[in-house]
Amino acid sequence: MAALPPNHYALVWSNGMSDKAALYALRNVTTGDTCDLAADFSIVKQATIMGTTVAGTETVTVSGTVATIPAGLSSDAAYLLTWGASA
Repeated sequence: MAALPPNHYALVWSNGMSDKAALYALRNVTTGDTCDLAADFSIVKQATIMGTTVAGTETVTVSGTVATIPAGLSSDAAYLLTWGASA
């Protein structure tokens, strides 16, 4: 597990001025990796992930603006959908 560099979680879409929803494309992620979304959020309230290996979606653990990748991913690609207060 590691803190992902920003080029491993690219912002694909976002919407909102006060509250914000954002979709990130994740590259080469593994269980326990973290990504800091402070560039887009002052706080993340909810997040879910859909990986290429995992069937379905999983809830992501969030602490402030840092999202932690859940179990089941290993050098994987995924999409991370987040919602919270805009930065």
